[in-house]
Amino acid sequence: MVFVKSLLYPIVAFIWARIALVEGTLKGGKTPFRCMLVGQSSFNDDFKVRIYEGPPSEIRSWRVPILLLPYILSRQQYDLCVAVLPTFYDLLFRRLCKYKGQEEVRQVIDTSASWEEVRKSFSKKKRQVTNNFAEKHGLSYRMTNDEKDFDHFYYRMHVPHIQRRYGQLAQVDSYSTMKGYFEKGLLLFVIREDIPVAGALSLIEGKTLVFRRSGVLDGDEANVKGGAQTALYYFQIKYAVDNKFDAVDTMKSAPFLNDGVFRHKAEWGAMTLPDHEATRTIYFFTRADAGTLAQLFAAHPLIVHKESGLMALLGDSVAPDLASTQSGRVFAQQFHMPGLSKAVVHTRGGASEIALRDSADFATEIDSAASAVSA
Repeated sequence: MVFVKSLLYPIVAFIWARIALVEGTLKGGKTPFRCMLVGQSSFNDDFKVRIYEGPPSEIRSWRVPILLLPYILSRQQYDLCVAVLPTFYDLLFRRLCKYKGQEEVRQVIDTSASWEEVRKSFSKKKRQVTNNFAEKHGLSYRMTNDEKDFDHFYYRMHVPHIQRRYGQLAQVDSYSTMKGYFEKGLLLFVIREDIPVAGALSLIEGKTLVFRRSGVLDGDEANVKGGAQTALYYFQIKYAVDNKFDAVDTMKSAPFLNDGVFRHKAEWGAMTLPDHEATRTIYFFTRADAGTLAQLFAAHPLIVHKESGLMALLGDSVAPDLASTQSGRVFAQQFHMPGLSKAVVHTRGGASEIALRDSADFATEIDSAASAVSA
């Protein structure tokens, strides 16, 4: 019976969609907000946790044929509808939605230039951190294809790292799956006092190094002076530059501009790209007033897709309009990064499109942005 259900689920999910109508208070205020979530997706689960002050109340849940969704959208009361649907339906929904996006974005670091040129794409903070990084922290690295090294990485680094970080929610790749990656790529060890203290497993795809999995000795970040993630990214990028790789593919991230994983990769100069493997699209349908949308996207800036490419979806909940504040200039610097050249900014007066200026230090700290707005 379970086997039959597993076979039927993709077919059912392609034709029918689950709808959950929820209501709660937006984080950072007292604004009530009703959201209609369509489709079973980790993005919807994550979005719901991000935007609400505590678990929202579920008003109703039901299933409908996807082809009837336009009718439901016209009849139902909501402030925002987020529908995650098969891309097959794009012709039907792309003209009805306000914005559309994907559940994840790709982030790729260009390593085709010299080391100094590549470092220029780092954020100011990363340039400072990586200045004489290896010497400052007594670290070095080595690459290996030795099977014994892989076993050490898997059992002493990767598994304890995942278990320590995620606890009971940890999902660890099997030994055989990871071994398959290893046989198609390289293992990088960060070395301190002749001891491997962190590792990164990467695939080689043409002239691209794909940063697949990482780990820290016994799952303890304290084993790596200067920070394990910093060391792994620094040495991966350095190796790619020195060995004439065109890029380091850091794989996929959630499309939230303030997400910690996304920002960490962006600070290394990663270009933001669409997910070319995506089989589903996110459609955003808006009905909330301008002030509520400004509050929502100020707290949860997103990456959305336009015909011209990727765009940032931002908000300023204080400004009556973009022209009357400094926020447009601040946003232009704060959110510029490779792959994003434009943004839509929601204010209490409506939405405006701006260009994101070239800036070597797009990762401006939040307090710096706030002081610029109030100046």
